[in-house]
This record gives sequence, structure tokens and C-alpha cells, in this order.
Amino acid sequence: MKKYLYTLAALLLITISAKAQKLTVVDSDGNGIHLVTVLTEDGNMIGVTDLDGTLLDVKGAKKVVLTHVAFKSKLVDMSALQAGKVTMEDLDYSLAEIVVKPKPLIYVETYYRVYAFANDYLRYYCAGIMPNAYNKDKKEVKHGSYNNSYGDFGQNMNICTTWNVRMQNLHGGIIHDCVAKDFQKGGKLSKNYFVTLADAGKGRQRVSNPEGTVGFIETDKEQTFTTLDAAKMQMYRNKALGQDRQLKMRESKEYDYQFTEVFNHDSEGNSDITDLVMYLNHWEWNGSKGRMKLIIETYAIEHAYIDAKDFKEKKKELKKKYVSAMKLDALEAYATSHGIPALAPTLRKAIEKLSK
Repeated sequence: MKKYLYTLAALLLITISAKAQKLTVVDSDGNGIHLVTVLTEDGNMIGVTDLDGTLLDVKGAKKVVLTHVAFKSKLVDMSALQAGKVTMEDLDYSLAEIVVKPKPLIYVETYYRVYAFANDYLRYYCAGIMPNAYNKDKKEVKHGSYNNSYGDFGQNMNICTTWNVRMQNLHGGIIHDCVAKDFQKGGKLSKNYFVTLADAGKGRQRVSNPEGTVGFIETDKEQTFTTLDAAKMQMYRNKALGQDRQLKMRESKEYDYQFTEVFNHDSEGNSDITDLVMYLNHWEWNGSKGRMKLIIETYAIEHAYIDAKDFKEKKKELKKKYVSAMKLDALEAYATSHGIPALAPTLRKAIEKLSK
């Protein structure tokens, strides 16, 4: 009988210890924050929060690190939380308005960070600067060289090359293929994604398709904050249009694609590709080496009117300055000087291990 009781007690203990511990991350208004990356103290990835700001299980971690492109990083002791809820502080990152005399092109210089995880372990990191120029009248987009640090931090050349090419292609289209172009047209939602808008209170609008909520749009006096579960949007679109091949491929890979974008807007709420402030992109899929997760953070660090000659000189200047791989300390100094938040300590340690 005692042996039976001991066995039962052990089973109960295992059941209790294995119980999922939920984490909910909110902003100062109590709204859930989508796409918060949740990490262990060793820099391994636990998961990301959903549209309601919730991660269903922190997988037994006693302390977790929270990071997000628009909020200050935070170390959280799970035992100290009430009902698993924690508030993140706004980053208050903004860009000065362009006040000089207009020229044909609008220059947008961006700083980006890319993290690639395989089976929740960081396998690749790069960061760098990219010049972009836009002719709003002709709707032309020009990109400069990708000045980055990938050679310094990749764990092996195969992963370096694969992720760097993918990152470059994604980053090159980030600003051009943004919500302002593909999702919202003249303040109205594109019908291509079969979505509708509804008032969600506190300056927020809920974005839904026939299968449920797929995102939120939040607007204040100066900026529009859009967060979407694009995988749900894309896969429903595949179903609605009878695109069985694309749908089957995405389902087989357990495809997940979500993003957050922040744009400045004018007094009437209008914005376009030149008004980018920051961007967060998250991909997941089943690959040949396990579950792959890719995170891209992008910050606009300079807006200015320029002409073609100015842009040519700017590209030459950046290429000369960053022609060789940048060191981690130099990248962090650059970020700090431009008001970009420093890497969370846990991520910095994980990145340093990649170069060893």
C-alpha cells in the first residue's frame, strides 16, 4: 500500500511540475503585445506571444527574457508574476521630421538585426546598415549595398550563406512590400486578403477574416502600429482561391509568418513606404534540420530629401565605412548612437558564442 501511495504521489508531482505555465505580455494600456520573443537566460528561444500577447507555456523556465522591436527588453522572474501577466515599457523610438527643402528622392537609412534559430538554439546572427531611396512621384525604389556583419557571427559557412541571402531578399522588400502597399490602400483594406475591420476600443481596430482575428491596427496622433498573423491570412486566401498546392505546402511545414510595423502618418492618418519607423518580422517552418525560426528587426534611422548624386555618394560612404565585417561592439555603439535599444544581455551572450 505504501509503495502504491509513493507511486501515486510521484505521479502527481510529475503532473504538477509538467503543468504548462502561461505568460501574458501587455503594454501600458493593458493591450496584449504580439510577437514578443521569449528567451531563456541562455539565449535559447522558448516562443513568441500570439495576437493576445500570450505564450501558453514557458517550458519550465524560472526566468525569461522578453524582447520586441517597439518595447524595452525585460528579464522576468516567473514566480513573481500575478496570473502570469507582465507589462513591457514602450521604447518611444521616433524619427525627426524632414524639414529641409524637398528634392526628388526621399532617403531612408535602415539598421537591421537578423536572428536565426534551429530547434530553439541561436545558429546565426547578423546586423548592419542599408541605404534606400524612393521617388514618390515615379514610385521607384532603389536599394544600396547590404553592409552587414554576417561573416563575424555565423556558426558555419553553409548557414551563413543561406541565412544571409534570405535576409537580404527579405530586407530589400521590407519597406516596399509593407502594409502601406499590400494591406492598406488609401486607408481602406485590400480585398485580396478577405479581411474586415471592427472597432476594438482604445484607438484599436480588430482585423478579422471568416476564421477569426488575424491582427490589430492601433493609431495615435503620430503613428500607426499594425500587427498581423500573415500566415492565417495567406492560408485562408489559399483556401478561398482554391490554391491547394500552396496550402498543402504551408500546412506540411507548419508554416507561421507574423509581423509588426510602425509608421508615421499625417494629420489625416495617411502614410506610405517613406514613413517607416520600425518593423518586426517572424517566420517559422519545418526544415531539413528541424524547426527553423527567423526574426528580423528593422529600424529607420534617417529620413532626408536627396537627389541622385546625394544617394550615390551616400552609398559610397556607407560601403567604404562598412566594407569589412563589423564587430559586435561597433554594431552596438552604432545602435546606441542612433537611439536603437541595445541587445538583451542574454542574446548578446548567445551571439558571442557563435564566433567561437
